[in-house]
Amino acid sequence: MVDVIPPSGFKEDEWQAYVQKGRRLVKQISEAKFELGDTLVEMLDSPDRQGDVETIVGVYAEQISANQNTLLRYRYVAKAWPASMRRPDVSWTVHARLAAEPDRFRMIREEPPNPTDPTETVPWTQDEALRARHFMPVHPKTPVERIEKAKHILRDTEEAAEAIAQLAERAEVIDAAVEDPRFRQAVREANRQRGKKLEERAGEARALAGLSEPPSRAAPQDEPSVRQAPSVDYRETPSAVLRILGLATSFCVSMQNAVVLLQTETCDETAIEAVTDSMHKVRAVCDWCEHVATTGKTDMDAALAEMLRDEAGGEG
Repeated sequence: MVDVIPPSGFKEDEWQAYVQKGRRLVKQISEAKFELGDTLVEMLDSPDRQGDVETIVGVYAEQISANQNTLLRYRYVAKAWPASMRRPDVSWTVHARLAAEPDRFRMIREEPPNPTDPTETVPWTQDEALRARHFMPVHPKTPVERIEKAKHILRDTEEAAEAIAQLAERAEVIDAAVEDPRFRQAVREANRQRGKKLEERAGEARALAGLSEPPSRAAPQDEPSVRQAPSVDYRETPSAVLRILGLATSFCVSMQNAVVLLQTETCDETAIEAVTDSMHKVRAVCDWCEHVATTGKTDMDAALAEMLRDEAGGEG
């Protein structure tokens, strides 16, 4: 039995009286529903009776000012629960929720486990009957139930997305979420998909504009414009030069595609530091390449030599 705890504004004995009255009325309602169901079973479940069940119940419902579907429900529950198998201290609603369970007679003889402490039991209620059938309770109590309830309510994609955006405003929520590998993986995958869509849209826009390559950004007047690379005669240009030109072109194209995807990724400080370090190395190598091309000397400073040795060792 549920503990009787008076809310604010009620004396204990006063509240106790209201609770006792309410329990008595609920019991009377349950008994009335079972009695109506038993009456319908008596009326309709005899081999001597002839006629369509729904038609008979419809006529009966009209003449006693009741709802036909409600009466059919009472009959179903009464047939599922013979009088000897019912529990007078358990509501009709609980019996109705358990009516479809093959093992209902055993189930109702035992008190259900407390959802927040399985070592304890609680009285039968509609929520406990729903839990017993592995359905979502009306009033969730456990974290799993509350999450499932929220997922059920937020079935609409736009509403769910807005809920996530608002929850992200709570720093402690997003901090806890990014600790979950499933969340990080989902964000990465969503960013990858978004990056692909951005690339597709950019490609479509270039095609509509009649451009085969991404348009270059116009340099502001106060910034030096990028010098146009001179064209070379590939038949007379040394192979080493052609190889460098090919590597540089390939690098530029690959980096452009990678940067488009980078802007959609969620990067932590370690990842950003790694990218910055790699760019420093690339700049150093490019400066050295320019030095060799303009002076013909392959000397390099100690720091660059050490870096290249480290890179070669890492690849090995």
